[in-house]
Amino acid sequence: MRNLWRSPVVLTGNIMAISALVFLLGYVLRVPYFKNAELGWIITTFIGAAMVLGFGYLWSWKDSVNTKKRLK
Repeated sequence: MRNLWRSPVVLTGNIMAISALVFLLGYVLRVPYFKNAELGWIITTFIGAAMVLGFGYLWSWKDSVNTKKRLK
């Protein structure tokens, strides 16, 4: 699991998810810097982060399965 967090794909997905959460929090609390943020872009970032994380985890799982097959 430790190597999974070092994967650039999973790291990018986590950064996207955290940034979407920060923008959503600023949008909901009406922070002046985030006042011009649009909800559509925030939702799109959440969807993109979910897809990137899904592909990252799938890639890691597939790599571990292939490693186990090679060891047999």
